Amino acid sequence: MNGKTVARGHGEGNALYQLNSSYGLFVDSNDAVFVADYFNHRVVKWDRDAVSGFLWAGGHCGTSEQGKLCLPTALTFDKEGTLFVTVEEGRNGSVIRWKKGATAGDRIINASTSLYGIALDKKEEYFYVGHHREHRVVKYAKDGQYVGVVAGGNGQGEALSQLDY
Repeated sequence: MNGKTVARGHGEGNALYQLNSSYGLFVDSNDAVFVADYFNHRVVKWDRDAVSGFLWAGGHCGTSEQGKLCLPTALTFDKEGTLFVTVEEGRNGSVIRWKKGATAGDRIINASTSLYGIALDKKEEYFYVGHHREHRVVKYAKDGQYVGVVAGGNGQGEALSQLDY
């Protein structure tokens, strides 16, 4: 099997044709690849056969909330094109909702641990978010309301009721 480079290999950096630690990925129905560009604090979209990406969301991590998207780790989109992205904030994490065409996102989930992994259910009513150091997967309503733990949550381990990160 042969692979194809879709986000060009121009080394680590912050130009739109470069990435700096790509974490999460999402591929849309047009085969565009969205990348959570961790150390550049942004989500970059790479259209099919593009030689450079373009900034979809974020681009800085500072004190201003406007356009802030610190250390994105995972992402998904709903059918309306709204981006939902997990970010790290120290030892805490958040889910940021970034509506299509917006210049800033809004925080809909705050967590006391880093968040890695996010998925929407088929009906797009609920999120499933991986809580890293709490060794669990949590279900949330799409507006960010906590629903419950769906996997793990019983400490770190290898038992069927546990997760190991």
